Amino acid sequence: MNVLMPVADGSEEMEIVIVADTFRRAKWNVAIVGLGAGTIRASRGVRLVPDVAWADVTPESFDMLVIPGGWDGVMAMTKDERLLATVRTFMANGKWLAAICAGPLLLQAAGVLKGRRVTCHPGVAGELTQTSRLNDRVVVDGRLITSQAPGTAFEFALALIRAVEGDRKADELAKSMVVKP
Repeated sequence: MNVLMPVADGSEEMEIVIVADTFRRAKWNVAIVGLGAGTIRASRGVRLVPDVAWADVTPESFDMLVIPGGWDGVMAMTKDERLLATVRTFMANGKWLAAICAGPLLLQAAGVLKGRRVTCHPGVAGELTQTSRLNDRVVVDGRLITSQAPGTAFEFALALIRAVEGDRKADELAKSMVVKP
């Protein structure tokens, strides 16, 4: 599985690191992609170095797009036409789309949430206009998977692994990390 994870200044660091690390433990290829070149300053001030800049990736070569939250990061991403087009293309082609925390607002900005079942951070639920928020910690709607916040990041990552590779792989990873499956 090849995973594209865009990040920007203000993206939520726990959601980036927990999800990317869990995927890499599953032997998935994860590209943490900065909208620009260089280090980002995440939502709590942690500096992260993306693997590559957006200008240097070919989004079509990825199987899954994962959007971390963090209000400022998501707002920056909603202004990036390349990323919005990538979201639309992934949805149109039936590829995996996932978003956590405020991340579903990027999916909404791309116009792909109408009629879909999603969750998001309770603090941004009022911003959803194309659909309504479910209270579940993780919501699976076909190849669209959403989650609520940093505190649900392990569940989110494991739900994606479970959806793609099945219970056994997800349960093995959860056990090795001492996380509830």
